[in-house]
Amino acid sequence: MAIFMVVLAYADDVDFVSTTDFVDVETIQKELEDFRLNVDTNKTAYTLFQKDGEDWKKVRKVGSLLGDTEDTERRKQLSNLALQKLSSIWIRNDKVKQVTRLNLYRAIVKSILLYSCGTWSLTKQEEHKLNTFHRSQLRTILNIKYPTVIKNKAVYQKTGETPISLTILESRWRLFCHILRQAINTPPIIAMTKYFKMEGSKQRKRPKTSIVTTLRRDLKSHNNNHWPTRLHSIKDLDHLCDIAQNRSDWKHLMTAIYRSAQAETSVDVAADGH
Repeated sequence: MAIFMVVLAYADDVDFVSTTDFVDVETIQKELEDFRLNVDTNKTAYTLFQKDGEDWKKVRKVGSLLGDTEDTERRKQLSNLALQKLSSIWIRNDKVKQVTRLNLYRAIVKSILLYSCGTWSLTKQEEHKLNTFHRSQLRTILNIKYPTVIKNKAVYQKTGETPISLTILESRWRLFCHILRQAINTPPIIAMTKYFKMEGSKQRKRPKTSIVTTLRRDLKSHNNNHWPTRLHSIKDLDHLCDIAQNRSDWKHLMTAIYRSAQAETSVDVAADGH
């Protein structure tokens, strides 16, 4: 019986996600040599965690939760805590200049909210919630409270910010471009190639939200016929790899995707705020 495992390798620890608790030490030693990790079986300690159902999504690794929805909710909580700790600065409009408050927000709060955002696979509804959450924090920076009403567009103009979903999109495609420019024998390219081979053999059904489905949605949204709109096969992946090698071409593709996403958020930006 074939055993499928995914390895997450970082620092001097190695974690395995598997459907069984069987550990083939000899195979592990051989595979980890590709990551320049040498396993000393005499010193290695083994810890087994059993997770049922969807519990694995709440497991924390390298500062993030494995589930994207769970991770974004945690990011919102952590960024709000950072925001509250600096509340004495946000409310002192007469003492601290707005440009200083915004710089502090971007360095201390926004950076926490967006940690590892390039790996998130989000639905449109989740992106909308993040945009709403982001604007609520910006209103705090501007010291705008109920019953004062200000349009969403005015919030962005006063702060020099854009919908945070656009920032996440840029980060996602920046990371994807970095991967596409790597050699074909590197782990990320090998993993993506295997993914599309496996997907081609599956029965057609509604796919779960993943980083690949999110990238597909981004590609499909733009209406520039000069650039690809599909990411369904190895052929599509190879086409994007070729484009990524030319920074000018990649920039034009990114511009088309960004403008499309910007147009989708324009309705939300123009809406009245609170």
